[in-house]
Amino acid sequence: MTTDYNPRRKTNQTIYRTAIYLRLSRDDGDKYESDSISNQRKLITDYIENKPEFCLVDEYVDDGYSGSNFERPAWKQLYEDLECGAVNCIVVKDLSRFGRNYIEVGRYLQMIFPVLGVRLVAINDNFDTLNEWQNGDALTVPMKNLINDIYCKDISKKITTQLEAMRRRGECVSPCIPYGYKKNPKDHSKIIVDETVAGNVKQIFIWKLEGYSDKVIADKLNEQGILSPFEYQTSIGNYVSGNFKKSDKAQWARGTVYNILHNEWYRGTMVQGKQKVLDYRSKERLLLPKEKWTRVEGTHEAIIEPELFDMVQEIMEKETRIAGGKTQVELLSGFLFCGECGRQLILQPSYYKGKKYNYYTCKDCRDDGRKTKRVSEKKAYAAILNAIQKMAELAVRMEKLIDEADSLPEQSREVTRLDGQLVQLQEEMDRYARIKSGLYEDYKCGILSREEYMDYSQTYSSKINSARDAMRNVAEERRRAIANFEEAKWIKTFKKYRNITSLERPILAELLEQVLVYPGGRMEIEFKDSNSIEATLEAYGYNEIIEEVVIYDSRIRKAV
Repeated sequence: MTTDYNPRRKTNQTIYRTAIYLRLSRDDGDKYESDSISNQRKLITDYIENKPEFCLVDEYVDDGYSGSNFERPAWKQLYEDLECGAVNCIVVKDLSRFGRNYIEVGRYLQMIFPVLGVRLVAINDNFDTLNEWQNGDALTVPMKNLINDIYCKDISKKITTQLEAMRRRGECVSPCIPYGYKKNPKDHSKIIVDETVAGNVKQIFIWKLEGYSDKVIADKLNEQGILSPFEYQTSIGNYVSGNFKKSDKAQWARGTVYNILHNEWYRGTMVQGKQKVLDYRSKERLLLPKEKWTRVEGTHEAIIEPELFDMVQEIMEKETRIAGGKTQVELLSGFLFCGECGRQLILQPSYYKGKKYNYYTCKDCRDDGRKTKRVSEKKAYAAILNAIQKMAELAVRMEKLIDEADSLPEQSREVTRLDGQLVQLQEEMDRYARIKSGLYEDYKCGILSREEYMDYSQTYSSKINSARDAMRNVAEERRRAIANFEEAKWIKTFKKYRNITSLERPILAELLEQVLVYPGGRMEIEFKDSNSIEATLEAYGYNEIIEEVVIYDSRIRKAV
């Protein structure tokens, strides 16, 4: 709008270029029926209909915006028109529609509007800046604004508390649902798998497990013509802000893949509350540390099995730079470490007589002038494959041994030994209890003095408590011993690879914790669930086998 009107020029003009301002927000507790946009509009139009001083110029509507601040699109447009003089009067239903921020509302009424020559009329509050001093509103209006502000603050606190309670119950309150999921149409606090694109999420995790970088995965998705999360949401009619777009069509990018791979929602864990609003008057948000996020497990169907998800997280922790010209990380990269300094070994080529040989080397030892720990890629590969093959054979043997055992796991030697300790401690505690109860009879009969009775009673009470604590510890040890049998998942895991002839990165990610390399070519292979493996073997007297499996020493074995 354009006009020659100058609000700062004194005039006797009595006709006001009037704007109707309407606002509604359920977030700050507005009553939907009575404060609906249509009801506000009808009230205001009825009010100005027979008042010739009001010349209606335009209507400005902020539907769905809080009154706690003035960051509202329609208000910003209205304010621009106020500044240029296109509008010099605003009519609202009441002051709370104009705003609930006590300080900001006061600033507009007392500082900005008088300078701009703007008139504000709040119908239900019987407030008009044209005659506010005559009506004695100098005190009542600030009080109303303060009450509106307090009300907004109280509503904001209640909403925050309610949302936090819903998050803790595992209800989805976030408007942004991760790619691969969608709101349950029957209950919007729940989410369900979006079968249309869930397969893409699974493929991303598989590619990462195979050693592809985030960028290569993004390139693969783009090459296959798979719509990015933004484009997919747009294609099904959902609005998503496109401020981040760098081209007409949003492509898969490294960051998008990274976020998917790190998102715990895909393992069935709902993670919310990553941010908080600094103040109810402001939209500015503060990122919270991870320990303060709200996590609830098992709230929805997992697209990625928890074991696979955790495996990928471990892979990413071990992730190293991909060599130039390659799309995948080297097979053993991230698994080999120096046995002395703990540093991860890096792959370095070596040339001899025109032939290339790959070695994994400890850069830290080399740079410090110490004896370099290194192992050839070929030898490390062979040692790891050999160890996995032996563990697979051992798993088959152990499973057969457990199946053929005459007794249940609870009757194994370890558990039997612990059962004997429990019986002995129980007998000991019962004996102390009998002695303690007899002390009172001796005291009543005059055999013991009161001082002797109290002293002996305290002594045996202490012995009973010690025996009870010991029983509790032994019972916990027995529980762990049983669990080692019941949870010997390593047997099932290694059995899958009893016919293994070559290594792949997903296999290493599933089985291998790390490989320590020492001077002289000695390697120590550490498998996952090593405690469970050792406990199972020890219970059946095979504890010496494991060292033979996981230790490779080129000084006593022929180089492969």
